This record gives sequence, C-alpha cells and structure tokens, in this order.
Amino acid sequence: MFGTIIMDAYHRNEVRQIAEALDDLCSPNDSYGWASSGIYCFWNYYTQELYYIGLAVDLTERFKQHNGLIPVDPSSCKYEKINEYFNNYDKIGFSIFVQSPLSQAVTRRNIYEWFGYDPAEVKVRDFGRDSFREQLKILEGILIETFRLNRGSLPPWNAVSGSIAGQLRAKKESYEIINLLTSTEPSPFTARFSLRELSSNPVLEGYENFLHSARIMTLNTGIPFINALRAVRSADMAKIYEQLLESNYFTKK
Repeated sequence: MFGTIIMDAYHRNEVRQIAEALDDLCSPNDSYGWASSGIYCFWNYYTQELYYIGLAVDLTERFKQHNGLIPVDPSSCKYEKINEYFNNYDKIGFSIFVQSPLSQAVTRRNIYEWFGYDPAEVKVRDFGRDSFREQLKILEGILIETFRLNRGSLPPWNAVSGSIAGQLRAKKESYEIINLLTSTEPSPFTARFSLRELSSNPVLEGYENFLHSARIMTLNTGIPFINALRAVRSADMAKIYEQLLESNYFTKK
C-alpha cells in the first residue's frame, strides 16, 4: 500500500535527527504513520542527481547503518560513499517511499510486540519470503531497472540490479516516479513538509496520512489523483480536507 514520498536533506551532524524522525513516523511497533518497511534513496541535494535506491524492512535501522550509527560491514552499506559525498557537499538529499502500517513486515524490533512471536523460538529470517518483503523487492527492482532503461546504467551507488521479478515489470515510460524521488517540485505523491517537519507536528502528519489514502487509490487503480481524493473525502468525517484548504497546505513548497 505505497503512496507517499517524504523528503529531507541533512548535514553530516544532523544524522541523528533524521534517524529519530524516521523512527517516529515509520516505527515497526505502532499502527499510526507509516510502516517501517519501504523504499529509500540518497541523492545530490544541489543537482538532484539520484545516487542510490534501496529497500528496508526497518527504514530507521538501515538509515543508521548507512550513516555509521550502527556498525556493519562497510561492503553492506553506503557509509563510505556518504562520507565521500560530505567531503564535497554540505547537505545530502534523502527520500522515502512509504506504505500503510497494514503492510508492516516482521522485523527484529517487532517480532514479539507486534506479531506475538517469541524471538527465542521464531527468528526474523524465517520471514525472509513473506509477502510484504517480496513486494518490497519487486518495487525496488522496478525502480532500479526503470532508472537503467532511461539512463543506460544503474544508479551510481547501486552495485547490482534489483529482483528479476521487478526488472521484468519495469517500463521505460515509468521514469516519472524516479524523478519524484528527488524533485522538489510539488506533486500529488510528495509530502509538502519534510521528514523532520512531519515528525515534529502531528497535525501535519495527520494531513499526510489522509492524503496517503488517495495516493494508494491512484497507484492501485490508475484513476486520477483528484478523483481518488474525491472518493476519500466522501468518508472524511473529520473534515480534514477542509482543514487542508484553510491552512493553505497545497501552496507549500
């Protein structure tokens, strides 16, 4: 149930802020906000060049690994690439493509609290082929292959292509979604506020959760976003859409 792109850009000394915001909005242990499992990318904040597309069942932990907050084998993360980037630039772009908590995958942090499995008896690796993880792999494969079809090569920091199933579904004309991951121009799928802004303001987070439903409908059915939004508004008992209009939410860049 993908639908929302959330962006931010951070300095080297702001890594922990991003990690905290991720864990707030995409926790594997609650049913509000978004699932911890999603797609993410790193990009050049100044040129909007996309460097890397990846997947994670726990976006917070994977971000920490890439940025040196959780020590891992350097070959299994982009810590060295990100450090090299910061030798030349002050800020790096970071985007996540997130999904509903209904699509939450089993992770090390929620196997007991969320799913009720005893970690002493059931291991996370036992869920390596669950449907949510498979969907993540397919989407990552689609995005990486779509990039390759249009640019003639993989993203610079991607050493390998994604899943074969995803590659087979990729279409050259679907490159628009790649552009949205790094573009600061408004789009129906891009949150109007940054990752940290949404984390610090539950009202804004609520607005984006409301819009996420329309985004899911658009991606799943192919109907125009305005039509999906109209359908979601029909069940909007809290009048959230009216609040969006009153706050000039759609004029924010």
